[in-house]
Amino acid sequence: MGRVWKEAHDIMHGHNLYSHLDGSTPALIPSTTFGTNTTPNHAYTLWFRQDQLIQNALMDSIDPTIASTVATANTSKHTWDSLHTAYANKSQTRIFSLRDQLGRITKDTTPITEYLQRIRSLSDELATVGAPVTLIVKILSGLGPKFREISAAIRVRDTTVTYEELYEMLLDHELFLRHEEAKETPGPVTTVVATHNKSNNNSNNRIKSL
Repeated sequence: MGRVWKEAHDIMHGHNLYSHLDGSTPALIPSTTFGTNTTPNHAYTLWFRQDQLIQNALMDSIDPTIASTVATANTSKHTWDSLHTAYANKSQTRIFSLRDQLGRITKDTTPITEYLQRIRSLSDELATVGAPVTLIVKILSGLGPKFREISAAIRVRDTTVTYEELYEMLLDHELFLRHEEAKETPGPVTTVVATHNKSNNNSNNRIKSL
C-alpha cells in the first residue's frame, strides 16, 4: 500500500489537489440559507466535481477486499482517512513478514548475484512500506566465513561503500575464491595418476611379501 500512497500523493500534489486529502480545503456546502432565502454556492460545484474524481481514483487503486470498508465515505478526505486506518494493521503485518524473510537470508552456497538480488528486493519492499533497512550492513552480515576478510576491510573504510561498489567487490572476491578452490581440487589426469601409483605400490608390496 505504501506505493499507492506515494503515487496518490504525487499525483494529487501535481494537480494541486492534495488539499482535498489533508483537509486544508474544507468540504463545501451546496447552498446557504438566510431566513426563507436559499442561495446556491457556485464554488461547491467545482469542489464536488474535483472531490468525486479524487475519490473514484482512490477507490480504483485499492484492494477489492478493503473497498467495503470505505464504501460509505462521502468525501475524498473521508476515504483517505479510512484507508489509512484499514491498512495500518496490514502494513505492520507486511513489515514484520518482510523483515523476517530478510533476517533469514544468508549467502551459504548461493551465488553472490542471487544473494544480493534477494536482499535488494526485500529491502526495496520495506522502503516502499515505510520501513527502510541499512542495505550494506545486512549484506555484510550474511556473507559467511569465506568473505570475512573482505567484509572486515569494508567495515573499516573511511568512506561509505555504495551498493554498486559492494556488488563489484563481492563478485571479484567470489571469482577469486573459485580460482583458489580450483587449484586445490585435483584434475582428472592427476587423480588417475595418483590412483595408478597407489595401485602399483600395493602390487609391489604384495610381491615383496611373497
